[in-house]
Amino acid sequence: MRAPTLQRVIGAMALALAALAISFSSPQAAGAAPRGGSIGRGEVMDRAWSWIEEQVPYGQSGCHENRFGCYRPDCSGYVSMAWNLDSSLTTWTLWNVTSDIPANELQPGDALLRDSGGTDHVALFVRWADEAHTRPVVRETYDFGHVPEERVWNDGLRGFTPRRYNQLDDLMPYGSIGAKYAALGGAGGPLGEPVSGERDSMLGGRFQAFRNGIVLWHPDAAFAVYGDILARFWATDAERRWGFPTTDEAEAGQSPGGSRGRYQFFEKALFLWSAQTGAHPVQGAIYEAFRTGGNERVFGYPVTDETDEAGNGKAQKFQNATIHWNPARGTWTTND
Repeated sequence: MRAPTLQRVIGAMALALAALAISFSSPQAAGAAPRGGSIGRGEVMDRAWSWIEEQVPYGQSGCHENRFGCYRPDCSGYVSMAWNLDSSLTTWTLWNVTSDIPANELQPGDALLRDSGGTDHVALFVRWADEAHTRPVVRETYDFGHVPEERVWNDGLRGFTPRRYNQLDDLMPYGSIGAKYAALGGAGGPLGEPVSGERDSMLGGRFQAFRNGIVLWHPDAAFAVYGDILARFWATDAERRWGFPTTDEAEAGQSPGGSRGRYQFFEKALFLWSAQTGAHPVQGAIYEAFRTGGNERVFGYPVTDETDEAGNGKAQKFQNATIHWNPARGTWTTND
């Protein structure tokens, strides 16, 4: 970072004094989390959205007060508010509470910061607008006559440095994934505690990893995948092959031999599991024959994945029968 000019130092001192006045002139809202502490990405983005929703006019003095506190209504005050900082920092002092990250690690609630090149500015990163990661979507407030907005920077990062707030809790679930995690019992449920933050999944979704499984989101639903079904899903190319989950895991029916298991639907297959057979996907024409023929209550649970047969055919063995398919004959069953 280059050495600031005298004019910039004076300006920074004035803003800092204003920030102190803002910090102590407005009591924190009752019940709010302590300022300056750990914060999750979901809360950061909710706080940032509040000023967009309220259409707060840009300004470099005073403060805008809402349920999240009172902060100076310029770009750095906006980010200070989103991160729940003790006071409204400046584009220069925000460096002191953040750390550099690679551009390919940017996640919602991180910052794009610049205090050189003739423009002092900071914006919150939301997501990438393109698969090549060249056009960031940001939430920002800038210049007089404007209000905060979410928009795309079509000219890339523009010399801004990706930065991460040092107290940002990357592991805290949020949004649809957080809601699903909470509904399953949080850390005390089948997934256990988070072990990574939310990240982009293949084919345009989002996922978060937990000790015992994952939650996969794809507009606009999130479902948990765990245990042996998750292991088989991963081992067979995950959503690239099977698509995204469309249900949570649930109890399956009883087989003729008394086996009971679990099932989960994905966009391109049904995964069935029992302690006796393990987890296997059932798909395509064989799945249709399995479904219309009485499913696991008649055929039992699958004991193999689908395999190739002569004549461009397929077959899958279940506990009580094998379902075959080929393009000339369609599907039929044998008891071998």
